[in-house]
Amino acid sequence: MPYPSFARMSSGDVKALYVFFMNGGIAPVPQGNKATDIRWPMSMRWPLAVWRWMFAPTPSPQEEAPAGGEGQAQLLRGQYLVEGPGHCGACHTPRGWTLQEKALNDTDGLAFLSGAPVDGWLAKNLRGDAVDGLGAWSQGELVAFLKTGRTTHSGAFGGMADVVQKSTQHLNDEDLHAVAAYLKSLAPRDAGASGPLVYDETASRALRAGSDKSSSAMVFLDNCAACHGSSGKGYAETFPRLALNPVANSDDPRSVIHIILKGATMPGTATAPTQFAMPGFDWRLNDQEVAEVATFVRRSWGNKAPAVAAADVARVRKEFGAAKAPVR
Repeated sequence: MPYPSFARMSSGDVKALYVFFMNGGIAPVPQGNKATDIRWPMSMRWPLAVWRWMFAPTPSPQEEAPAGGEGQAQLLRGQYLVEGPGHCGACHTPRGWTLQEKALNDTDGLAFLSGAPVDGWLAKNLRGDAVDGLGAWSQGELVAFLKTGRTTHSGAFGGMADVVQKSTQHLNDEDLHAVAAYLKSLAPRDAGASGPLVYDETASRALRAGSDKSSSAMVFLDNCAACHGSSGKGYAETFPRLALNPVANSDDPRSVIHIILKGATMPGTATAPTQFAMPGFDWRLNDQEVAEVATFVRRSWGNKAPAVAAADVARVRKEFGAAKAPVR
């Protein structure tokens, strides 16, 4: 329950939520409370008081900036939506050892929205980093992603697919632009990092010519190239590009591993109803093959991410109930 974010919501928005819950057509359900299954000592409630004292902010309703503004007014509106009702940091901000968000807003430090693991995926860096953040995205591309779940850069998957389908696609254009403008205003997490990656045709030429006969290239051609292309550029708003993709270039490879093993489906939205899907390859590829193709993707077409080990794949496979690795 992301109440540290909701503590920043305006009194008017909190009241509006109450009215919606009570009178918004949400029918009551005859469902009795379920018995708790949290084991001792985690079932004790009193430590939560200590946690709240240490980490939870004092409720301080923010002045809600009106929608439709420009310049500073637009940024303030976007900040309110991101930090408050949008609670983006609940997933995209790393947490400490007691599960507290390391930053609740940008003034708390560069950890805010810098990316974090959640539910087996990596909720990506939303700051201005050129390689694994939003540095290469335009404001318009961000708006399109939040509205449709897809751009020329990427497609929504994992928990973000639910966010787009059930939440952000319903925002009006003024609020979408405000959110995008605010996210684009965030400084990069690593100010000293190199500039944006540059596309490199070496892998594409080798795949087309058949000169790369490595096992990793063969796994890619047999399983991935039909949709994502030997160029790694995919097909705009249909099959996401892998080349220069910020998810593929993240230091943490769990999203890449997870999506290879279990697949994913884009959200269906009012403006982009077709739900393109990628199948899972857990039944088809063993841990070494997944590691090889993940490394190939993360190091081709100008991508520059660390290699993936078979042990990394085995851990993700076990954690998320993927099919057992086939025996060769």
